Amino acid sequence: MKNVLKFPERSTVEKEAAEWLIKLDGDDVPSPEEREILQEWLNRSPMHREELQDLAKLWGKMNVLTELAVPLGKPKRHLSRTVYANVRHWSSSKRLAALAVTVIVGIAVDTVIWNSPDPLMESNGFYATAVGHQKSTLLSDGSVVLLNTNTQIEVDYGQDYRDVYLLQGEAHFTVTRNRELLFRVFAGVGRIDAIGTAFSVYKKGDSVDVTVTEGRVALASIIQPGFSRAKMEGSQPNIAIHDTRFKDLGTLRAGQVATITSQVDDQSSQINALDNLRIIEDQDISKRLAWTKGVLLFSGEPLEEVVKEISRYTTVSIEFADSSVKAIRIGGRFPVGEIETMFDALESNFGLQVTRLDHNRVLVSAGKQ
Repeated sequence: MKNVLKFPERSTVEKEAAEWLIKLDGDDVPSPEEREILQEWLNRSPMHREELQDLAKLWGKMNVLTELAVPLGKPKRHLSRTVYANVRHWSSSKRLAALAVTVIVGIAVDTVIWNSPDPLMESNGFYATAVGHQKSTLLSDGSVVLLNTNTQIEVDYGQDYRDVYLLQGEAHFTVTRNRELLFRVFAGVGRIDAIGTAFSVYKKGDSVDVTVTEGRVALASIIQPGFSRAKMEGSQPNIAIHDTRFKDLGTLRAGQVATITSQVDDQSSQINALDNLRIIEDQDISKRLAWTKGVLLFSGEPLEEVVKEISRYTTVSIEFADSSVKAIRIGGRFPVGEIETMFDALESNFGLQVTRLDHNRVLVSAGKQ
């Protein structure tokens, strides 16, 4: 699959952090070019900032700051809580590196860390995929979001929250655990809260499908004062936060799927509910999330359903010669976005005929007997 990200090895980052600290403690003051290189290294990922910060924090364990009369009460700008989320055991290489640090290093590191932009907000912004494309994005907290075809999200991280707005389409989230910063996905009239889990969200008009593959998520519906269908169909990100109430819909665990639905009654009142909650087998989850591996799987669905799913990945309009063709059962494995491969399979494996009406339309009919 395209856009596969390669994550840095923790041991490599630890070694590089130690080398930077020792370099800063050298006889020569770092040049502007070296400071620029260091800043670039810090911006590569939250892991890089965390390792350098962890080495500096180790001094307190060794009473180094007290012995060297470094002021301990200096005010510091709040950093992401992610940096302090986990207490880890220290390797011997870190201890040796920290022993080599002096007051000069403390001043240098403190300047670099506290004057840097809040790393939690570095991946904030808008992300999208075109029809037939997919994209994997590593967020600043280490969470990963995979966007399916024709999908749009907006990432809004702050010092006290991690929010993602699914404006359209489908996305799979692998969330880095952080009990202090809840990870929330807003989609349509639904809100999905997660802590250290993996799940997918598919926004289909007024409904939202949720599939949990790891851990658990809490579901809620968004109830906005002065609700109207026009507002629900809008895609303003701030609809989920300001002047909004929420209705608890329960919890989903790994292996469960459900749909958050919304209807409007005759009085224009919003009615939200959790529909079709069920446990599904591992093979069904694999089939449902096959798109995350770059393929679509079918096992005997009517051709009409198969075409409806595959049409999400192409701008080509697929028409049927008659209703009997729609009912033909189809099974197989099709690469995402490769519409020609599907047409070839329909003709060679299922005896159908695909006729091109123009550059953007095809007609599927029964093959010649």
